[in-house]
Amino acid sequence: MKKLFISLLLLGAPLVAQSVEVGVFVGQQSYKNVNVLGIDVKPDSNSVVGLRVGYSVVDVGPALFQLTAGYQPESKSEIKHSGEASGFDFKQSYWSVGAMFNFKAVFAVGAGIEYRSEKLTADTESTTYGRPWARMNVGYAIPAPALKPFIGLEVAIPLTSSSFNASIDSPDNLKSIAPKMQVGLYAGLRF
Repeated sequence: MKKLFISLLLLGAPLVAQSVEVGVFVGQQSYKNVNVLGIDVKPDSNSVVGLRVGYSVVDVGPALFQLTAGYQPESKSEIKHSGEASGFDFKQSYWSVGAMFNFKAVFAVGAGIEYRSEKLTADTESTTYGRPWARMNVGYAIPAPALKPFIGLEVAIPLTSSSFNASIDSPDNLKSIAPKMQVGLYAGLRF
């Protein structure tokens, strides 16, 4: 009976240590430059805002492993043709699910991966692009007993990308100018 109690206690310890994180990402998003029949096509970099929640599966000592879900509402960027305005806008939004590991010291350092389902729209064409993204961050959490505010710098890059295919006229060609990087501040509360 004593062994069963100790086993249950050890298995249940991570459940007691769980925490929830709610955060906001504010930053810049940049796009790929694509050559379409001799014309360079690229959306302008733009500012984006995203929301994320995280649920800590393991929060023991300096190790924090969490499952995450995120959402970025539609952002709009002007498409340029060889540096000149085209009159068309490129719109992008996404939802995501992923996992993140943070090593908490004086400054927390983290890395994670997430699956993003991106909705891409230009003029009357629209497509959905599902792909994995890697996220890296460095930040600081203010030590507090209950609510722990945090702020940090975050960089995210996609692990896959698509190329433009001139032989097809398809909304899937929008994937070729999908975002190539995000960088910005991530801040919120952990409780």
